[in-house]
Amino acid sequence: MARGVIVTGASSGIGLGIALKFLSEGDDVVLVGRSLDRLKDAIPADFQAKGKAHLLARDVSTLDGCRGVMEEGVKLLGGRLDVLVNNAGAGKFGLALTDITPEDWAFHINLNLNSVLYLTQLAAPLLEASHGSIANISSVGGQRPRPGASAYCVAKAAVDMLTKASALELAPKGIRVNAINPATVETNFFTSAGMTGDQAKAYMSASAALHPIGRVGVPADVAELCFFLTDGAKSGWLTGQSIVLDGGRLLTLTTAQRGTSNN
Repeated sequence: MARGVIVTGASSGIGLGIALKFLSEGDDVVLVGRSLDRLKDAIPADFQAKGKAHLLARDVSTLDGCRGVMEEGVKLLGGRLDVLVNNAGAGKFGLALTDITPEDWAFHINLNLNSVLYLTQLAAPLLEASHGSIANISSVGGQRPRPGASAYCVAKAAVDMLTKASALELAPKGIRVNAINPATVETNFFTSAGMTGDQAKAYMSASAALHPIGRVGVPADVAELCFFLTDGAKSGWLTGQSIVLDGGRLLTLTTAQRGTSNN
């Protein structure tokens, strides 16, 4: 039976990769993003989906946006929800701690953290009915600080703790909650964070050499783990975990190298 899945931040990068994985396995997926046009262009023309894709433009950095995602998204799924993937997130790099403005702080907390809380709260009754699960996409930035990215790292560290708190409180309802903490993944994350295209390309090249596995990640790496974590038949005894997916990066991380580690 096809599962009903909601993936936020699904118009590109990791979120799109996750959505495509679920669709390829036959699940029905609501892809959530801020721009309907970007969502329409996101799924490759030659992609063979076994499940049905639904597109929903909403801004999850606000409570009203999150309410819209759950109300309209669940309606698109026929009233059922089995999996929630809280992937939407962004960062602004190059901000010294003493230069962070209230607006900068609110940007990071609203999108990276508050959206996870609000959507988890709203999804809980439906996931209790389906004995479903939640996957939160965090970052190695939640495990190690990065100079110039304090607000982002704090938000992701909070996501890790929210994952644990949610898992503990929702376990009696039959809901599992886990997080994935990727290191550098080949997406448009870094240009969105303020890098130029050339800077991002150089960053990817340098980062590959810093991961013991010999390469940076790709969205499919995160998607495979996400699919496993939300499959109760395979990971039904796993909850409350923040799983570092980093090609071994944190094994070698030093203070001097932290500036080239995060996703």
